[in-house]
Amino acid sequence: MGPLGLLLRVAALVVAGVLAVTLGARHVAPVPDLVLVLVVAWALWRGPVAGGLAGLLGGWVLDLVPPGAAVLGLHALAYGAAGLLAGRLRVTGPVAAPRVAGATLAAAVLVEGLDVLRALAVRAPVDLLEVGVRCLLTATLAALVVPLVVGAERAVLRRRFG
Repeated sequence: MGPLGLLLRVAALVVAGVLAVTLGARHVAPVPDLVLVLVVAWALWRGPVAGGLAGLLGGWVLDLVPPGAAVLGLHALAYGAAGLLAGRLRVTGPVAAPRVAGATLAAAVLVEGLDVLRALAVRAPVDLLEVGVRCLLTATLAALVVPLVVGAERAVLRRRFG
């Protein structure tokens, strides 16, 4: 991956983070985790190391985009772990929608579970129904979008090296 590819990935993570925050500010709830969808896409395409790095970058975006995180770095660590987990579920060959949905659901449960634990630690209210719906929406969106992202990555590689 060259510098242009890295820049495009970071830009996509920033756009996804800003879009998610904007939808939340407009009281659209629950909002699927758009950043996690991209993290899972790159984790399933490139493996656990790339997934972990994409998760760290995506988490930092969410930590920094207003309203941000109460403790800087919490999202980065959660999304990094989710990227590692999704990357460990990678197989060679085509990325099938059920595998994408399962990997994304596992990653979403990890990220949302850590948010729930953080909220419970400070005695903040938690709506478990909304958390569950957000996990399912994220997995469903990923099943639709991740094959497109991976296909675009493959097309770029074919054009570049083919």
